[in-house]
Amino acid sequence: MNVLALMGSPKKKGSTSTLAKAIIDGAEECGHHTEVIYLSDLTIKDCRGCMACRETAACVIRDDIAIVEEAIKKANTIIFASPTHWGNMSGIMLRTIERLFGFLILEQSRGFPVKRHGNGKKAILVTACSTPYPFHWVFNQTRALFGRFHEVCRYSGIEIVGKIALPGTLGMKSVPEKYLAKAKGMGGKIRP
Repeated sequence: MNVLALMGSPKKKGSTSTLAKAIIDGAEECGHHTEVIYLSDLTIKDCRGCMACRETAACVIRDDIAIVEEAIKKANTIIFASPTHWGNMSGIMLRTIERLFGFLILEQSRGFPVKRHGNGKKAILVTACSTPYPFHWVFNQTRALFGRFHEVCRYSGIEIVGKIALPGTLGMKSVPEKYLAKAKGMGGKIRP
């Protein structure tokens, strides 16, 4: 099994990255091949809205999005890891998702989109949010972020098999052990 972590946080030792890394550790202990891509290390320009990707099944702007596309093709499970920013994914994650539009789906003038390179893959969603429990959920912070990822996965044919959200990170010195253990356990449960 190939497990890909797309890290949407610029903080490589931040809460979101730490949780995703724990999932990776669990997957590696089970013998899965893993790859971690920090999106903030890549050059990914904004989507131009040219819609040429509908014809090519890939973005026509050939910057580092090509690295992400190739990694997704090889992956069986994708970890989408993004901090919650104003009830949304981080800017770099959103820019990446926008650039993957035609790579993941072929939009139809009627009916559901045709699933492309994501079809049949699995996903684990990871986020950390400064808003404390239960307000991170009540005030639609992590819930909204997960909703956005659900839309991407649903239309792309990607099955979400796990989610983890860490609320109340403001002032938190480290990720609590119970969250790390849960994340590592999720990695250990990855199956084809």
